[in-house]
Amino acid sequence: MMRLYKILLGLYPYDFRSWFGAEMTAAFAKSAAACPPGWPYVRFTLAELAGLARGAAFEWIAKWTGDRLTRARYLPDWRMMRPAGIPREVFFAGPAAERERGGHRCSPDT
Repeated sequence: MMRLYKILLGLYPYDFRSWFGAEMTAAFAKSAAACPPGWPYVRFTLAELAGLARGAAFEWIAKWTGDRLTRARYLPDWRMMRPAGIPREVFFAGPAAERERGGHRCSPDT
């Protein structure tokens, strides 16, 4: 059931998943473990999976229709944020600049 939950979690926008995915998965696993076997477990998982699909649809609608500057719907993309201590010119220089320097983007000699 956890595998299906993670697949449906993939329906959420990337920024939402990156911020809340691990917490949502842990909460589902903890609640599923506490649920008694049998019909209560089936009812719990069906309700959770339906809620997950519904929540994903609402998140996409909110993201598409919301103001782009609203931080709650457009969370920062961690893939584009440069690490502390790396100059902007070095981080965003690209592969050509790395080849010219002959080193890695995050090498300490830059």
